[in-house]
Amino acid sequence: MYIDTYFTSLVDFPGNSMPLIGSFRPDLVALSIAIAIFGGWAGMMCLARAEKLTENNKGSGSLWKVAGGLAFGGAIWGMHFIGMLAFSLPCGISYDFLTTSISIVPAILASLTALFVVSQQRYNLHLRLIIGAVLMGAGIGTMHYVGMAAMRLPAILFYDPQYVALSVFAAIILSYISLAVVEYGQRQTSYPRARQIIAAITLGLAVASMHYIAMQAAIFYPILEDIGPTGRLADVVLAVFVGLGTLVLAGGVATAAFAARLKESVRNLADEARQRAIAEKDARADQARLQAIFDTAVEAIIVIDKHGTIRQWSESGYRIFGYTAQEALGQNIAMITNGISPNEHRQYIRNYEDTHEARVIGIGREVSGLHKDGTIIPLELSVGETKIDGDILYTGILRDISVRKEIERELREATRAKEANEMKSNFLAHMSHEMRTPLNAILGFSDIMRAQAFGPINETYVGYSEDIFSSGNHLLSIVDALLELSKIEQDSQNLELTDIALPILISDAVNTVQNHAEEKKLTVAVLLDNDLPETMNTDRGKLYQVLINLIKNAVQYTPAEGRVTIRAWPCNQQIQIVIEDNGIGMTEEEVEFATKPFGQVKNAFTSDLSGTGLGLPIVHAFVDLLRGEWTISSQKGEGTKIKILFPLSLEKELTEGQAAVG
Repeated sequence: MYIDTYFTSLVDFPGNSMPLIGSFRPDLVALSIAIAIFGGWAGMMCLARAEKLTENNKGSGSLWKVAGGLAFGGAIWGMHFIGMLAFSLPCGISYDFLTTSISIVPAILASLTALFVVSQQRYNLHLRLIIGAVLMGAGIGTMHYVGMAAMRLPAILFYDPQYVALSVFAAIILSYISLAVVEYGQRQTSYPRARQIIAAITLGLAVASMHYIAMQAAIFYPILEDIGPTGRLADVVLAVFVGLGTLVLAGGVATAAFAARLKESVRNLADEARQRAIAEKDARADQARLQAIFDTAVEAIIVIDKHGTIRQWSESGYRIFGYTAQEALGQNIAMITNGISPNEHRQYIRNYEDTHEARVIGIGREVSGLHKDGTIIPLELSVGETKIDGDILYTGILRDISVRKEIERELREATRAKEANEMKSNFLAHMSHEMRTPLNAILGFSDIMRAQAFGPINETYVGYSEDIFSSGNHLLSIVDALLELSKIEQDSQNLELTDIALPILISDAVNTVQNHAEEKKLTVAVLLDNDLPETMNTDRGKLYQVLINLIKNAVQYTPAEGRVTIRAWPCNQQIQIVIEDNGIGMTEEEVEFATKPFGQVKNAFTSDLSGTGLGLPIVHAFVDLLRGEWTISSQKGEGTKIKILFPLSLEKELTEGQAAVG
């Protein structure tokens, strides 16, 4: 049983005649195989190009698929008819024009469909390869058998079913292998050209194998009637037709490839333009950020070339040196340096370029600059070297350290002052100790003399001894005050906390000055509130020193028959003490002067009064030490009023303060 020409039915062998035996021209066979391989190469290259565009998100690659379909479909068609020209029979062969023309359609459609299916990345690769191979094999087979139907000869054409099936199967299997080689090759980086050649040869052999296996399936039985010349193409005409058709297809392939290449070029240019626009935007943004940093930096940023010419000048350069950018650009850097000429600058740069021995570059140092008005500015300089387009530029960052230098100077002066103060305090403490020994002897002997303990002496000498004793006591009080002041300045005062009876302490202080007050006929009044606590916690010795100093001052600077009042009362966990007199009083300037060490207010009333000028400074220091507060209000000629607030319990105050600190 055989298949008839149009695959419409199975028929028996017609008659007893022998089939015609055909032959092939080897040169045309080789040419047909070459055309098939070339078409396979073109189709695979176009498919690879399309998939690459898809992977890189640069489009679907449709034009490349069209070009590949045209190339491979045309190669199938061209290979078939070149192969048919290579085939000859004893009866002669011609071809129907219309059928020959139509036979190219299934080849191109099948190739296009197969390439589009294989390139669909969203589907499974194995499934895509199977569908593509089936479509491509079917296209090759359809084209071949449609082309065979175009044959016109005095013979009947039948097909052996086994060879037909074998031809289609060979086309599908070899198509699958070639597509698999291309697809798996896309995922590899080694030997890409070799894989492409293998795929093209495999696909070309698929077409050639299918054709020549199918030719083995064709059986020609001669007949006597003449079919006639209508619509026939002779061998020579067929060759010309195939050649022209191949050229037309080649032109179509070239056009599709050119259009694809042009589209790809346009897309690449658009991408490049977009990327360049983005890069330019980023560059402008970076430049803007850099310029913002350049303009807002606290330090002056100055760029010079190897000749010392200023190429860039930041806004801080104007703040530090007084020159605007317009004034500075193009000038030599020597305009802002102190004592270095342009020639010296150039020589420094040449020396660095010759020896690469850095004195400033990459190291940093302190230098002095020159302001526009001639003021010398202390600067901290750092210099970096940069090469741009073959030109060497030096970037200097200059920080104005005038404030730091001033702070350093003040710190040095403060350190020296502290050291001098410590030396003074040590000196005072040492001298106070050394002076006590002779003073005690002077006071002791003068007291014996004025008391006439060893017998009467001349009245004149008695007066002298009184003066010696009084002067010695005054000198001793100065020594004691100096010693106390030195302890305060050395911060070596220790608190000895105890519970004391404030009324008794005030009474003791008043009794100390009572004789002096009586001599001046002063009224000394002590007014204590009934709610005053019996005891308060503080340092008795220091509080007594505060009271005695203030009461002594009030008595000393109050004229005869004046009045001194001492009052005390409780006030919100504090004790307020007020010492008031109607003495000479002071102005605000005199109050400020009197609270400084050795400050004594001098006027007609006080010119004959002795004093150390250390009473109020010691009071001030002890009040602070006892966590107290004090105020002095005084008016010239009307008197002075001093208010002091002490905590009722200094121990509790100190404990709470330490807890607050942590």
